[in-house]
Amino acid sequence: MRAALLCMALLFIFFSLCQCSTITPDSYLSSDFTEDTTIVSCVGTLKTEGDLLVRSNGIREVFGATGKGIRVGVIGNGVMSLELSQAMGELGQVTVFERGIGDEGTAMLEIIHDIAPDAELCFHAYGGDKDQFKHAVSVLADAGCRIICDDLYFFKQPFLEDGDVADHIREVLKKHPDCIYVTVSGNFASLHYQKPWKPGISIGYERTIHDFGKGYSAIPMTLLPGDEVIITLQWDDPWGYALHDYDLFLTDPNRGEVVATSMNIQDETGEPFEHLVFKNAINESRRVSLSIVRNGENFTPNILEMYIRNIDARQVETDIVKDPADSIFGHAALEEVVTVGSVRIEAPHLISPDSSQGPVTIQIPEPSRRWKPDICAPTNVQVSGAGSFPVPFPGTSAAAPHVAGVIAQLLSSFPDLTRNELTEALYENAFDLGEPGWDPVYGYGLVDAVKSFQALMERENSW
Repeated sequence: MRAALLCMALLFIFFSLCQCSTITPDSYLSSDFTEDTTIVSCVGTLKTEGDLLVRSNGIREVFGATGKGIRVGVIGNGVMSLELSQAMGELGQVTVFERGIGDEGTAMLEIIHDIAPDAELCFHAYGGDKDQFKHAVSVLADAGCRIICDDLYFFKQPFLEDGDVADHIREVLKKHPDCIYVTVSGNFASLHYQKPWKPGISIGYERTIHDFGKGYSAIPMTLLPGDEVIITLQWDDPWGYALHDYDLFLTDPNRGEVVATSMNIQDETGEPFEHLVFKNAINESRRVSLSIVRNGENFTPNILEMYIRNIDARQVETDIVKDPADSIFGHAALEEVVTVGSVRIEAPHLISPDSSQGPVTIQIPEPSRRWKPDICAPTNVQVSGAGSFPVPFPGTSAAAPHVAGVIAQLLSSFPDLTRNELTEALYENAFDLGEPGWDPVYGYGLVDAVKSFQALMERENSW
């Protein structure tokens, strides 16, 4: 009954928001809509262009900084085409603990190998859930990896506090103080929303629609045929002790339908979490509206944080949910890890449009800010394409292994460096982009292997 009443009310309210204009798939399929990717199979060695941009080639060729003696662990989806990559000369020996499914791990390993060809490489698949991921972190650290690099994030981890994944990584790094953890900032800057709850239209007894501002009670978006939109909402109640109850509704007013809902019950025992998935299975575009409904009292000013995924930002008809600030979450927000954003190889002075930005806001147990990301590296770089992996390799998943490779180079030349000494050299000697010093878009800037190496040489010679 509750769901039916809410649906009828929402349809009535949002019908007026939808215009009868038709948006066709062709209107979005311009030349700049998708990544310029192809599938290739190469013979011989294909080196990432990022090797030149971060100047890792300089310290490798002049000083012999090849990563020798340094063990690097990678956590990703899988290395299904590892042997093919090795046969093509893209990779040497890799110790595989869990193989996984897919080849993003293969692509990450290829980038690290290009930069630090003598590093000892290890791989562990993340396994598909947080517990298997935590196990992978422990296995690689216990195996003696001085560097661990992942490209993972978990949307059912808290956005506004540290979750058990972050806690686990923190404990692993305490146990292994020489281990340096490298992760991605994420690719969620384009469709992110974070604002205090604002009561809008009342619909029924103690049910209120969130007012997004600028006249929007719902967020209109267009879904192309086959699009599957994923929406995740959290708020600043303690994880596992949610005091307030929110729901998500996705409506198609033109057809008089509520097409998807997320109506988890939060009664002081649940998680402050709503998650909605909807696939447009019809053979035409459809215009839908996203709303947030609060149940019960509507005056407590919770902080709402929401991510919309799997569609292009141009398919959302308002800029309200296009807020890149504070779009980093999970273990990427840990102060103990190196969090990497991305710049496109073809425009290295510009942040990638999707690269998540800071600063990170933590609300629980008490409000604080963390200065993330830490540093940037290139994306859209060449990899072998082993296993039909897309080339160029997009996202922060390509950026993070560039940083891991440079760290391996530095540690092979200065093996006694502590974690803090190494990261200080990286950050202080990065090529500054954006605002002077650290900024929430680029962190300290683009990693610069040569300047970092020179600073460490001067430090060593001064002793």
